[in-house]
Amino acid sequence: MQFVQSQPGDDPIVVEGFFAASPARVFNAWTNPDIIMKWFGLEPNSLHSADIDLRPGGAWRFLHSKTGKQSVGFEGAYAEIEQDERLVFSWSHVVTHADGAREATPESRVEVTFTPKGAGTMVRLVHSAVRSEDARRGIGGGWQSSFGSLQDLLAD
Repeated sequence: MQFVQSQPGDDPIVVEGFFAASPARVFNAWTNPDIIMKWFGLEPNSLHSADIDLRPGGAWRFLHSKTGKQSVGFEGAYAEIEQDERLVFSWSHVVTHADGAREATPESRVEVTFTPKGAGTMVRLVHSAVRSEDARRGIGGGWQSSFGSLQDLLAD
């Protein structure tokens, strides 16, 4: 199923999908670290850790890979939280080297809305202000995979 609605490389990246679960259950899947670990990323169960401080201004951090030389992840902070309806957060791709030096992409913005639809929930994600076309293509592919994994998880 195709979830990405925008053209590859376009800004913003727009992703939409229907999930056979209530808005409360889908929202929980986006905000519960134990559940996020099961669906977020290019492959299900590919995260090493997920930390969330679910409050406006609270930080979130997902560790994607870790070797002896570096760790790679994603992080940001929540700007807006409307329970079971909407999340807005900043996003940055971060590489941390063994010596503690960090490289981070400029922050972008993600807005996710959860709308009841029939016996489920329509989720719309708008990821904006990603500076390079290559990064937008990569992020779009990541969201495509993540939405598919989340759909599979919530169908169980």
